[in-house]
Amino acid sequence: MKRSRLNLALFAVALGLGAVVFVANRKEPAGPPLTPFAADAVTRISLEHPNAPAIKLEKQNGRWQLVAPVIAEADEFEVNAILGLAGREPRLKLEGGALKDMDLAPPQYTVKLNDVAIELGGVEPLEFRRYVKTEGGVWLIEDLPGAAMDKDYADLVSKNLFPPDAEIERIELPKLTLAKADGKWTVTPADPKATADSMQKLADGWKGARAMWNESAGAARAGGERVKVTLKGGVTREFVIVAREPQLKVARPDLGVNLVLSKALADELLKLP
Repeated sequence: MKRSRLNLALFAVALGLGAVVFVANRKEPAGPPLTPFAADAVTRISLEHPNAPAIKLEKQNGRWQLVAPVIAEADEFEVNAILGLAGREPRLKLEGGALKDMDLAPPQYTVKLNDVAIELGGVEPLEFRRYVKTEGGVWLIEDLPGAAMDKDYADLVSKNLFPPDAEIERIELPKLTLAKADGKWTVTPADPKATADSMQKLADGWKGARAMWNESAGAARAGGERVKVTLKGGVTREFVIVAREPQLKVARPDLGVNLVLSKALADELLKLP
């Protein structure tokens, strides 16, 4: 008798565990993608935040460019985070409910991929999914990583100091100037220890330098040591050395952005090796 009761109890526990596993593994059916096209079909992006200038990007000759509120090469990694919205499949469609309670009236911000608008609201507190609104309705989606879509465009500026195809012809540093003529580098003031390899290494360091992250610089800085780099064709790009500790930080006054580089690059970029 006791064994029978024990078996029944174990059977009931097994059924209960099975039900828990079934509920845990049950998946909500995916809704239609937020846009009707794939990420690689997007050629225009607009980020619209309340009380802030619209941030606009365009794909030009296969590369993404910021075109507003500044003109600059865009960071492809950050742009890809935005493009992930194009094919995102929402997990749950919401019927009814007050848009205001979801921070969708008005939305926290709006992303436009080509001409398709996606309004983004708040995050629900149980599974931390974000409310979004499209022409197809109101949905819950997995929350978005990173800060690419906030109102500060600094994250979207390329972390490379120069485009990959840039050719540097002159670098004016605080204590020396490097210039290229007829395929050879010279340094001013003259330095008997400067070799062709060391001058090329300095130029290559600037061409390949990449920031670890960007931050808003606010108004353009008036002071600080300046670096001026001239590219082939006469295009110039100026930087201001904002800090060397704890990391090397250089500003792009024309963009209002600081690029934060590894401290180890200070010697590679600011003096001959």
